[in-house]
Amino acid sequence: MILLSGTNIDARTIIITVAVIAVIAVFVLVKSHFDTKKGVDSEEKRFVEDAVKNVVPAGEPYTAAYAHWEMTEYHGRSSTTRYWYYAIGFNDDRLYVIPLQKVDKELRQGAPYCINKADLGMVNAKKGNIWMTFYDKDKEEIVTMMVAASNTKDDSFHPVNIQQPEAAAAWLQFMDKWLADVNSANGVTVTGKLGKPLKK
Repeated sequence: MILLSGTNIDARTIIITVAVIAVIAVFVLVKSHFDTKKGVDSEEKRFVEDAVKNVVPAGEPYTAAYAHWEMTEYHGRSSTTRYWYYAIGFNDDRLYVIPLQKVDKELRQGAPYCINKADLGMVNAKKGNIWMTFYDKDKEEIVTMMVAASNTKDDSFHPVNIQQPEAAAAWLQFMDKWLADVNSANGVTVTGKLGKPLKK
């Protein structure tokens, strides 16, 4: 048995450990590759597109996307993370939101609602990031969400394989326009920081 200097670990144990780590790494990479490939035209992507199509009035232009949000709250030494999922349709004037829930490994739709740009009191976002928070005229938060180009089933809390680079690019343009239009119309300047939206 070959012992490493100053330790009780033999060479065989090290080789086995490295091999196991390599196998796990390869498995994760292969799974991620197949999930990404599936996400180009996945069942979940079609579900989101159909959900939005059924909510947006006929003839109104829009971009459909999958959006989500997650937030961790700390309670002393413990923490709780909450997750939200959405199918959305957006254009220059409106954001259609369909809340989604994962029930028995399936996505189900909640009651849809529409956010009109003209009815907002403020939006908060950071240029270059992909999240945005929407506020009513009383500066009360309506919803926060982000649109990522790549979404894969990493775990039970990330339930979809959806690749949407075009929608993600359109979302960034939408964010820039609404940041300028909404905040200018309401005379507010935002921080781009979560939880602290207004500059004093």
